[in-house]
Amino acid sequence: MTVNTDFIFCKDENKNKPLQGVNFFCLEEANMLWSPELLNYADFLEKLVFRIARKPKMLISHLQRIYFCFHKDLNEQLFAAIVDFLVILNRRGQAISWRVLVGAKSRLNAEQFKAIKDFLKDEHANANLIAGNQYSIFTKGILSKNIMINYMDKPDVLDYDPLEIARDHIEYSQLEEAKRVLEKAILKQPTRFELHHELLALYQSTRDPDGFYKMFDELKQSGSEIIDEWNQLNHLFKGRNSNG
Repeated sequence: MTVNTDFIFCKDENKNKPLQGVNFFCLEEANMLWSPELLNYADFLEKLVFRIARKPKMLISHLQRIYFCFHKDLNEQLFAAIVDFLVILNRRGQAISWRVLVGAKSRLNAEQFKAIKDFLKDEHANANLIAGNQYSIFTKGILSKNIMINYMDKPDVLDYDPLEIARDHIEYSQLEEAKRVLEKAILKQPTRFELHHELLALYQSTRDPDGFYKMFDELKQSGSEIIDEWNQLNHLFKGRNSNG
């Protein structure tokens, strides 16, 4: 794993050794980027886009998005994924940018290929002004024809599964953010007990009685059902306090 400024990406240390199944990405191992089983998940691309929107400088997610769109023949989405990748790189990583473009050429139309090629050849081109399409996240060069966010009449409708969002935060050691996501979700969906289990495990592992008691009080005041695990952790924290 190589860290370049504030970007995280993988580098192929042996440029003479072809990577099986990957013909235009510079990665040590193909399985870091892609698994054929991912094609079976209909919402995989949506989750990748959401993760990229939250963590735009995690370049491996951009490459996964590009590779997924390439193999699913999602040409418009592929173009948008490459454009977003270039916007975030902001003229850095020219070698991998060209490699991605050449590798994806067979899935891009002539106009799309030329637009990206012209941008890469122009040393003074502004990455933020690349013309994307309705699937682009970051480009300012075109106004989207699709609504990226639907504002719902009911405030308790969640666009994404809060449990998965919380687990993403946990994966990157963002434990406080994970707690906030779960706390908010539990107040909206108090009978979804898997959210309770995940939050209680966080309170216990981070030794956070203050956060626990604040949420415990909110649940009791709301009249929500209190599952046994809340009382068990309550006793555990009280026992620790009494033992000093």
